[in-house]
Amino acid sequence: MEKQVLITVDSMISSFDGDREQISFVTEGKLTREEDSYVITYEESEITGLEGTTTTLKAGKDSVTLIRHGNVDSMMLFEVGKTHLTDYDTRFGSVILGITAKNVDVDFNYSGGTIKIDYVLEYNRSYGGSNSLLVRVVEKKTKA
Repeated sequence: MEKQVLITVDSMISSFDGDREQISFVTEGKLTREEDSYVITYEESEITGLEGTTTTLKAGKDSVTLIRHGNVDSMMLFEVGKTHLTDYDTRFGSVILGITAKNVDVDFNYSGGTIKIDYVLEYNRSYGGSNSLLVRVVEKKTKA
């Protein structure tokens, strides 16, 4: 069963030179359950710079997969202590990302929940910075 949800995303990007960039936004999306995972899907917007892209987060007990399709195509797998390589394809070109999760905390049920990920990002095998992602999902209230 699919539920309409409100999704709050807080992303902190700390680059290798110490610069920090924070992006926060709220959007509407969908929440479904697939076997042992919760799946959150939403459309990106101008705010994130990924307009024309659909983002899907698949949250399991010990891992999170972030999939993007559209103007940006990528699949990022977050598992604590493991480094996963992925192609990050944009209309301007492609780069290989390395993602090493330091912390993956998933607290979810069918009414919503939170996903917190702390990870290190590499671009073409060069250190890209330390990042964090906090996603909060709540069921959208229907008007009576």
